[in-house]
Amino acid sequence: MNDETKSKENVIPFPGVVEKLVEKGMDALKEKRLNDALEDFQQALKHNQNHPQARYGVVLTYIELGQLDDAVAESKRMLQEGIGDYFDVLQVHVSLLVQLACYEEVVTMLEAVLAEGKLPSTQAETFYQLLHFSRQMSEDDHHIVDDTLIKVKEAEDEPPIELINLLDDQNVKKQWAAIQKLKKHNHPLVFEKYIEFLKDEEKDLILKTLILQNLKDKNIDEQVEIRKLGQVEYINPQALTDLFENPFGQKVANRITYHLEQDNPSLKEMVLQLWWQYLFALVPFSPQPKEENVWAGAVHLVVVESLGAEFDEKEISEQYNVNVNELVKAANELVAVEEQVFQGVEL
Repeated sequence: MNDETKSKENVIPFPGVVEKLVEKGMDALKEKRLNDALEDFQQALKHNQNHPQARYGVVLTYIELGQLDDAVAESKRMLQEGIGDYFDVLQVHVSLLVQLACYEEVVTMLEAVLAEGKLPSTQAETFYQLLHFSRQMSEDDHHIVDDTLIKVKEAEDEPPIELINLLDDQNVKKQWAAIQKLKKHNHPLVFEKYIEFLKDEEKDLILKTLILQNLKDKNIDEQVEIRKLGQVEYINPQALTDLFENPFGQKVANRITYHLEQDNPSLKEMVLQLWWQYLFALVPFSPQPKEENVWAGAVHLVVVESLGAEFDEKEISEQYNVNVNELVKAANELVAVEEQVFQGVEL
């Protein structure tokens, strides 16, 4: 090895050069100068191949460039190597897998994560929903993104009529797949269809919540009408808050954790999953009455009943210090909503 080669390998970057490159890359990414962003991040990685922000920046840039396979590969390497915040990287990785219709892989990964019981509460709702939908999609023998979806033209100057029409399909899974695809479109016809969907009492509860979130992400700043379970609400999507910022939701989750964490942590996770799914289905409405012990006990009751385990309604009511009739009433309301989620899908 000659002296010139040795000197190149022994070059020590100026202090802060990696951070400056990452900052430049982030600025370029925000300004949609994607090739510049990618070059900046890759230059930073030449100095520090394990720099978490640079690695994450590469993933984000690949996503913006539409190179989803490359983004998946890089985020997978980050997970394997323990680079960056694990759950932030996992959320991006799993979301990419959903876009690529790798539903079985999503189910396998998230079930393993949930089994560990270490899911941060701030991201749990997102992971639960990704798991729920991926389970439904993976049970289909046929690929949901069928020829109808594949033929859709992605150009913004042509509205994705085929996708819009799928929102009226009898197959709720196809409706969900269409909503996922429509996230990238801003055409007025898409929003008109969303408004119509939200008003239709027969449409799936969770899909309506997803549409509200989509409208919020698209910065729609006007009131829209939404109908769920015989109730009508006029809400500005920008007023929606993160599910885990719901004080009542957290109070119920805390009661569930208090009663189950020590004796049956696995049951606790299932009860919490159902509780957040229930609240997600109700958005923007809230369960009534707002008695945390009633709803904590009701979700507990529904889960143990669904498991086929022996249970005593009176014993559960005493555990949560609530009236047994109120407990059963709340449990019945929860089951009624659960039966309307992804209605029409054969499980």
